[in-house]
Amino acid sequence: MLWKSRTKAAFEAQRPDTEKSSYVRGREEWLERYGSYIQRERRWMWVAIICLSVTVIAVGGNVIQATQNKVVPYVVAVDNLGNIKAVDRASVPSATPTRVIQAELSNFVVNWRTVTADLDLQKRMLERLQFSVAGAAKGELREWFVANNPYERAKNLLVQVDIKSLPSPVSANSWRVEWVETTRNHTGVLMNQGTFQATLAVQIEPPTTDSAILRNPGGVFVISMSSSTIMEPKR
Repeated sequence: MLWKSRTKAAFEAQRPDTEKSSYVRGREEWLERYGSYIQRERRWMWVAIICLSVTVIAVGGNVIQATQNKVVPYVVAVDNLGNIKAVDRASVPSATPTRVIQAELSNFVVNWRTVTADLDLQKRMLERLQFSVAGAAKGELREWFVANNPYERAKNLLVQVDIKSLPSPVSANSWRVEWVETTRNHTGVLMNQGTFQATLAVQIEPPTTDSAILRNPGGVFVISMSSSTIMEPKR
């Protein structure tokens, strides 16, 4: 009886260890089979989180950049007469050259006062005027063309405009332009000739888009204008 009781006690003492070792072996076998899958899943999860974070940062940066105003300066190259020859983007904006302002204002007067029989040319001149005026000058030009419709005038006469000299500044933002208008009929007979002057207030707005630079490369806008006839002294 004593031997049997000792044998049973020894078996009971060894049983927990046997069950424990079976659990550990099963756990190790499960980790060995599926542990690598779990690790790969965790790695891909972190990769996805990082990619999502980068995407959110990139989209947010693009939104912020899109809401900011962008000014793209241009360099305008002119010849000795002030005519624009080349235009290119510049990294640092600079003041519009005086010769560019003078050339643009001279072209403004020519487009404004010329009357030609070429209807397509007349239309292009009026379009160029539209892209070079702002503010009160829009209303002033509209009133002028209501009273002096170039298409109606071209039925009976032609007006040639000759700029006498380069426009001269009268203040920081105003320029005076003088020109001679020669009026002829369609047979070339001289009808009238007179000298005029105009004071043009300008505003400089460098173009920031490709379309704007094609319309008004100098960025010179006439915002107010007044004109008068110059009385030539009698000889």
